Amino acid sequence: MNPFQKSAIRVYFLLAIMIAGSVFGQATLPASNPYTLYPPLNAGVDQVECCIYVHWQKPLTPTGTIPAGLIGYNVYRGGSFINYRPGEDSLNYFDCGIDYGTYTYSITAKYDLTPYGLPGQFGESSPAGPITIVFNCDAPMPFYEPWDAGSFMFQNWQFMPSQSNWSIDTGQGNPLPTAVFSGSPLLQNYEVTMKSLSLPATPWKCANIYLEFDYTLNDISLSGTEKLTAGYFMDNTWIPVMELKNEGSTGWIHQKLDISEVSGKRLKLGFKASGTSSTGIAGWEVDNIRLSPVCKGPAACIYSRSGNSIQLSWQHPDCDSLQGVSGYNVYRTDENGLPPFNKLNASLITSLQYIDVIPSSILGGTFRYIITDVQRDMLSNTVLCEAPCDTLVVDYSVGIETAGKSGIQFYPQPANTVLFVKSNTPVESCEVFNLVGVSQYSLKSVNETEFSLPVEVLPEGIYMVRIKNARGTVVKKISVIH
Repeated sequence: MNPFQKSAIRVYFLLAIMIAGSVFGQATLPASNPYTLYPPLNAGVDQVECCIYVHWQKPLTPTGTIPAGLIGYNVYRGGSFINYRPGEDSLNYFDCGIDYGTYTYSITAKYDLTPYGLPGQFGESSPAGPITIVFNCDAPMPFYEPWDAGSFMFQNWQFMPSQSNWSIDTGQGNPLPTAVFSGSPLLQNYEVTMKSLSLPATPWKCANIYLEFDYTLNDISLSGTEKLTAGYFMDNTWIPVMELKNEGSTGWIHQKLDISEVSGKRLKLGFKASGTSSTGIAGWEVDNIRLSPVCKGPAACIYSRSGNSIQLSWQHPDCDSLQGVSGYNVYRTDENGLPPFNKLNASLITSLQYIDVIPSSILGGTFRYIITDVQRDMLSNTVLCEAPCDTLVVDYSVGIETAGKSGIQFYPQPANTVLFVKSNTPVESCEVFNLVGVSQYSLKSVNETEFSLPVEVLPEGIYMVRIKNARGTVVKKISVIH
């Protein structure tokens, strides 16, 4: 065996020892050359905004000196190499653009082996670590991006494969500014996607989810080959929900898309510009991006009346899963039928009915009820939303044809030009409201037992009349037909 072959075998043997050391412990050279490749010290990881900050300190020999030949560091995530940091003073790395999850990091020191008698060779220490971190960089829900910050970085938008022709245009927008994909410089057979941070729709298991955005196109070629596709990523799978083509310039157009299939899941929004020749358009603009959960309220809300008892009943909301629906509340107006709505139950109702007993002191009126479900985030136990069913209107009036206990009559019904009012005792006040509670007109200090209301000035529709006399207050629904 010649001297060159002996030297090569020695190098291969030393490298094999170092590779084994990098897996099982500190990488060392054989006893004939007793130097240790010391690993970094005090490795740690922290989350800084939407990046993982990996940091460490220089390796030291037992005498407190920097080891000879130290030239940099290798950073590993999950056992896979992700970055080389050159220089002995490069003591950190920001790992950005990663998804929600649990990650494990380790760091090794890289050495030039020349000081160890191996010129032109390099070695790697055993790893410092592993260090594990649970990473969560979700954007808040509901999500809204009007681009007011004038930057993609404010909400950490990412791009695939690169930012390319996407930019923020401070001179355009609905209102200013907006995100724009420009046709120039020329891109051919391209796909460039702008995608959001991770959006946690996971707590909203009983909700509809809506994606909204405004867009406009400044077209040039009208070729139909240049596209803007709105969609979302689920587990890194791209799911398109709407495709737009360059078939002519547009003004600002608002889109609202139901993507309720993502309820209870985690996703990223995406806007993909694609086509054969980007200069066929001047640019796509995208503004006012929203992702909004709308919780589902109780279903089939009804009531029945027996004397002064109002029995309300309902069904669970229409959900694939009732996880997170912790109970129900019942709200009611007073007898005038106008807001505010006051909660009747002291604690959440877990059954599907509630009985409201009207006090005997109330002689008549119209009550409005709202039944809601309360939904919670199961992890944080915080209230997500309180969603209502349709308002129930209960006519508790003593009647029109007879005066009843209140001694008040309204006629004719429906009214055309005049509504007559008759009372056993002088009327103190009278007021007419529309169904949203806005007063149409009122009479103060009437002090009459019979008078009329000129309803010809009111548009056709349903109204509420509230009249007060010495015996109480009556609120009655009336119809006006011309």
